[in-house]
Amino acid sequence: MLSLRELQVRFAAAVLDNANAAIGTWVYPDGLDPGARVNIYRNNSRRGFAQALALEFPVIQRLVGEAYFEQLAGQFQAEHPSRAGDLQPIGAPFAACLRERFTDTEYSYLPDVAALEWAWQAALLAADATAWDPAPLRSVPPEKLASLRFELLPACRLVHSPFPIVRIWLANQEERDGSDVIDLRAGADHVVVHRRSDSVEFHRLPAADFAFLQALQLGRTLGDALERAQRVSVEFDLARALRELVGLGVFAAMHLN
Repeated sequence: MLSLRELQVRFAAAVLDNANAAIGTWVYPDGLDPGARVNIYRNNSRRGFAQALALEFPVIQRLVGEAYFEQLAGQFQAEHPSRAGDLQPIGAPFAACLRERFTDTEYSYLPDVAALEWAWQAALLAADATAWDPAPLRSVPPEKLASLRFELLPACRLVHSPFPIVRIWLANQEERDGSDVIDLRAGADHVVVHRRSDSVEFHRLPAADFAFLQALQLGRTLGDALERAQRVSVEFDLARALRELVGLGVFAAMHLN
């Protein structure tokens, strides 16, 4: 006699891995072949997974077409099955999965578009937090400025790509007819994905500003972030960049070591 856990493991294997033999003898036929009964659960699982993934990546679905997207979803599910009843987190590794598949192909922009879509999802569902008030910055002694660290809001994500991914995203929204012609060589996008109130916004940054903010996101000091930005552009203006980033409301806190 199998334990409940063993039976559940076999059933999951049958649904995800087509392993009917492992569960067939434990399925009550009631007028229907046990394999056919398992197929009902298998098809429902795959359809539900694909539908959930399409809700998270509607632009990718539109770019590749519904039929191919469902094929991608099936392959993705086999490699990254859901570990919980909540299907919302399933998309986290999707961009990396697409990168393995499409790097060095004519579709190498797809993983970056997927990364932008996932950042949009993450920003939308992130915890609420109050934007940082920059007033205390005025009282920091000049010799301490380089050691400052900044914490980004939970609803802030950073995405960069050599492709114009924001234009691709905009051109493939539901209300657009898909007729836009986008030159993939039009230039890189360095994007802050940020939620304000109940809407998620995209803000393109200059490459040096993005490098600066990315360093801060990684926990680097202001001095380290400045050096990183200046390696990208010697014309990087720290005061201007801080003003603009504070204006965007991307910081949650400032810490003085």
